Amino acid sequence: MTPEEIGKKVAMKTGLRVADAGRFERFVLQRAKLLGFGDLDGYAKFLEGKSQEWQEIARFLSSSETFFFRDHGQFELLRRRIFPELFARHAKDKTLRIWSAGCASGEEAYSLAILIDFILPEREEWNISIFGTDIDSQAIEKAKAGRFRKWSFRSVPTEWLQNHFRQEGEKLVLSDRIRDMVRFSVLNLVGDPFPDLEFRDMDLILCRNVFIYFDPQSISLVASRFAASLRSGGYLLTAHTELIGQRIPGLSSLLFPEGVLYRKENESPLKTEIPLPLPTKTSPAAIESVPGETRQTILRDAPPSPMLEALEHANRGRIDPAEASCRKAIEADPLDAAPYFLLAQIEQMKGNPDAAEEFLKKTLYLEPEHVAAHLELAALKEKKGDAPRAKSLRQAALSILRAMPDDELVHPYETSAGEIAIWLDAP
Repeated sequence: MTPEEIGKKVAMKTGLRVADAGRFERFVLQRAKLLGFGDLDGYAKFLEGKSQEWQEIARFLSSSETFFFRDHGQFELLRRRIFPELFARHAKDKTLRIWSAGCASGEEAYSLAILIDFILPEREEWNISIFGTDIDSQAIEKAKAGRFRKWSFRSVPTEWLQNHFRQEGEKLVLSDRIRDMVRFSVLNLVGDPFPDLEFRDMDLILCRNVFIYFDPQSISLVASRFAASLRSGGYLLTAHTELIGQRIPGLSSLLFPEGVLYRKENESPLKTEIPLPLPTKTSPAAIESVPGETRQTILRDAPPSPMLEALEHANRGRIDPAEASCRKAIEADPLDAAPYFLLAQIEQMKGNPDAAEEFLKKTLYLEPEHVAAHLELAALKEKKGDAPRAKSLRQAALSILRAMPDDELVHPYETSAGEIAIWLDAP
């Protein structure tokens, strides 16, 4: 039995791909020696049915690096758009089912609970179920304990820390009020069956920074299972670029500045989103020179720019009008990188990676320090098997991010430069 053959078994069992063959070989040889096996044949036989050892391998191949409110942009998307719609939809039955899949040690699931507790004043009147699952049983036990080091709170407002945590030695302990909102369990997204009696009829599934570790077959399998686990009109939210270009039967894509959202079809979304501000063609200096009341009339009556029209169409899932507006924006300003980047995202959603790649290259030609274009082009290269080029693009993005202030937001993700840099630096 070779390390490569064990890697194939791992992919079949967990969906996790081996990105670094040499590092994986050293790991399995070390595990075999530690467990007293003279060769990998004995270790491979031991693996059969030994869930704890599978978890050791899964822990090695993936990263449990996470923290509360990771990716501010996506949590703003939840706060401003998704949760208001779901609350309105369930105003009568007052039930909500949410799943944090691949939750690691629970920071994401608890962040959802804290956010809901903050924006839903009558929360006690609701039946809110939040589920957190992960393949790693050690991480799940840590999540259940609700005890975290300060490093996990680098994105948490001080007010929320004071309201929901208490200090115990070097740890911060979550309040029972929030901890009781979440139920944790061990689940292998590839090896365990779902939907089932518990993981079904979900209003919202978050699965972020998980698909990046899966092989293509497992990505397709798990995404399809998520679609089956959502109720009509329910949403799936992933990390940036993870599923762009992946066709998921039963799910339609909605493109927001903060990321791509997938909605279960057969139900139209409620119009609860906060509209984008519409810009004016009048120059800022001219507007500032007129009285306040007249200034408001100019701002209100001015037509939107083609680029803002494109974003508005994309936000509402109207892909063809979004594409047409992008091309108008290019005619108006051929040196603006923004419409090329949006066209790249549209082409990925349509399943045209080659066209998307060309638009991303044009984006970087016009704006060489466009972090998102580097990252999305890296994701496309990785899907094509060009790992060296993907790594080079991510390193370029990391260099740009390190030159920025940590708290500066990166367009269009609305996530801080420091936060994205930490994600790129993770092993």
